[in-house]
Amino acid sequence: MTMLVQWRHRLEIFSLRWQARLDTRQVDRAVPWVVALLWGGALSGLSLARSRQFEAGADLSSHLQAVWLIGEGYEPLSSVAGHHILWEQAAFILYPVAGLTALFPDQPTLLTLQAAALALAVVPLWRIARDLGGLKSGAAAALVFAYCAYPAVHAINLSDFHPEALAVPALFAAVLHALSGQWTRFGLFALIVVVCRSDLAFALAGLGLLVLLEGRRRPGLAITLGGLGYGLVSMTAIQPRFNGGEFPHLEAFSKFGGGNPGSVLWGLISAPHEAVADTLSQANFRMIVFLLAPVMLLPLVVPRYVLPVVPLFAVYLVADVPTGQLAEAPQTVPVTAFIFVATVFALARTGRVLVERVNVDRRLLTALALTATIFFLRDAPSSLYQHPWDWGRHDTMDIARQQAAERIPPDAAVRASDRILPLLSDRTRLYQLDTAGSPDRAATQAAPDVEWIVFDITAAPEWSPLNVERFDLDIRSSGFERIELEDGGGIMRLYRRLGVIHGQPAG
Repeated sequence: MTMLVQWRHRLEIFSLRWQARLDTRQVDRAVPWVVALLWGGALSGLSLARSRQFEAGADLSSHLQAVWLIGEGYEPLSSVAGHHILWEQAAFILYPVAGLTALFPDQPTLLTLQAAALALAVVPLWRIARDLGGLKSGAAAALVFAYCAYPAVHAINLSDFHPEALAVPALFAAVLHALSGQWTRFGLFALIVVVCRSDLAFALAGLGLLVLLEGRRRPGLAITLGGLGYGLVSMTAIQPRFNGGEFPHLEAFSKFGGGNPGSVLWGLISAPHEAVADTLSQANFRMIVFLLAPVMLLPLVVPRYVLPVVPLFAVYLVADVPTGQLAEAPQTVPVTAFIFVATVFALARTGRVLVERVNVDRRLLTALALTATIFFLRDAPSSLYQHPWDWGRHDTMDIARQQAAERIPPDAAVRASDRILPLLSDRTRLYQLDTAGSPDRAATQAAPDVEWIVFDITAAPEWSPLNVERFDLDIRSSGFERIELEDGGGIMRLYRRLGVIHGQPAG
């Protein structure tokens, strides 16, 4: 027992010494940048390894095609997405990103930028913890560790590419400077946020309300009105301009109304019970737990720091969108930032001030780190249980996909399964092969307007071998011939329209 007490005493002395070293100004400034650099490298490696084994799909290929079109001087009318890419979220950030992809390989550039942005968020998060929360370096380190292990961050990193992910560090920085009263810097980062995704302006409007509650009435009101104004103008005027006047996202709220945002809004107001029921559905409850549990529900201790993003996140929960951890990952961007901001102030409230910094009980910090680790192992798509060290290895199927893409001329019109799309994105006419229905329906929809068809059998897991052969027969009867591949002929089917001259293989 005496030895245990002695070891505990030594551990406390060791911990205090290291915290004293970390609390120096030079180290305090350097630590978050070092962590961001190392963590950015790890996230980049994970996302690049996933793409190397062709796990990416239509979301990545639509943005790859869009930035390629911008780089070639065209409007980003993505044939994969089926519309102008700015119609979705007015993500004007894609234009400077296209400048980078003109200099560097497009797919690695997009994925590395996304990973770097997620990692760079560590810097403003550290500053929020240290400067606004007044936390000691040990508590700030535990918080940064929880962010690095946060399952939602890993899901965003591996969910193909989404421009809103680039807004994560700017959103943290906007909160930092708004609560610090540094309005010029806040305006700069707020601009970055909204050019990554227009509806994040509503999260900034909520931040304005928080500033208002903090006692800064005039700037708080200006931020709120500015956020609401830009969000509404973008949704009703800017985005429809890119798709023939059609309002974006109406299909996701079709059960409440259609035609224009006003009818949807009236449907929500006239049937609030339906909106509440959708928001609190079992699937959405699991999403809420998925976001709050890794930080031990600490944001609920200081709910005022989470409330600004609740209305926007509730709209996301009500929307009828594709389900699944990776498919829903982009919707977690704004709430992730506010959850960690709230966690900072929750830790500050549970601790006690010693000299200039808030000292948080070491047992609570240990519990936070262990909880973050447990939920990372359980929920993160790059968990150790997913064997990420095996990612990036090419098997026979991957080689077959690569061979099929190389056989297609660079100027040809192509319809391909989702995993093949990123390999073919540098062209104006590229379409996704839909195999969700019957083989007859898929073949009928696949044949028009294209010269080549690439069918990955793994994209139709519910089809039997007989269904695959029926699709093959229907495609060939529609005027296509089957091109034999050296490898993977049983899992990859490549078709060329009869009469099309076979050009040189693409690069």
